[in-house]
Amino acid sequence: MNSKISLIVPVFNECDEIENFFSNLKQCNFNLINEIIFINDCSTDNSLDLLQKKINEFKSLFSNINFLIISNFKNRGYGFSVKKGVYNSKNDYIAIIDLDRTYKIEDLNNISHEFINTQQLQYDLIIGQRKIDPTNTSRLKIIGKTIINMITNFCFNEKIIDYNSGLRVFNKKKFIKHSHMMSDRFSLTTSMTITFLNENYEIKFHKIKYEERSGQSKLGYINFFSFLYTIFSLLFYYKPFKIILPIFIPLFLAFIFFLMQDIFANDITDKTVLLFNFNFLTIILLFIIDRINKLK
Repeated sequence: MNSKISLIVPVFNECDEIENFFSNLKQCNFNLINEIIFINDCSTDNSLDLLQKKINEFKSLFSNINFLIISNFKNRGYGFSVKKGVYNSKNDYIAIIDLDRTYKIEDLNNISHEFINTQQLQYDLIIGQRKIDPTNTSRLKIIGKTIINMITNFCFNEKIIDYNSGLRVFNKKKFIKHSHMMSDRFSLTTSMTITFLNENYEIKFHKIKYEERSGQSKLGYINFFSFLYTIFSLLFYYKPFKIILPIFIPLFLAFIFFLMQDIFANDITDKTVLLFNFNFLTIILLFIIDRINKLK
């Protein structure tokens, strides 16, 4: 088995960051990482030309590294770009990193070294665990991260604090096997972590340094709600009972309470009928989900 790592770097309008990225890339451990794939997600600035220029300069210094630029014909999203890079990679293991200055090459080296040197322990995914500074992070990100962490940890009985770090190394074969369950947008990393958890793959967290992205965040309100919808849909698919039962049980108890009141009052109210219908439909839904899960 090939023990080298392919590094996937999504690119979308990163013209201001490319110079700095390649300057830091010189610190990369090229004994482990021998392929770097840039996925240009239809950038509208000069990113593609500058990327090609820096790669040509870099090749003169590191001729043994395989560089590849793949361009999407239209903007398809972060997750789609990462998947495309994985599908076109030559190695058995994959690392991903953002091109901006949020993640450090030093941490990429440490995680890559740990992953390759612990293959006997069969880690399938090592995630760079960030320590987020709430004073320097958008409120939208904090809210989304808190909601996802609480619900996902409840569903999987875990105490994970960073599901969506963009610095990670993972097993290519296992990623491809389940890539259809992972998002094509911003929630790719979160859906990957959840999918690997659901499959009981070996996951490890490695503490890293992290700097919040300078300038305007690419996570707007539309992407934020799309992110939440994607993750909730995935959790509902993997752990339906964990999602439904906390809602069903209080409503079932409420139905019993109002039913007893109506019996003593000798009058069935619309509220009780509504609760009965809801609980009946929920029981039917749980039965169908149970049948589907047994067919998987």
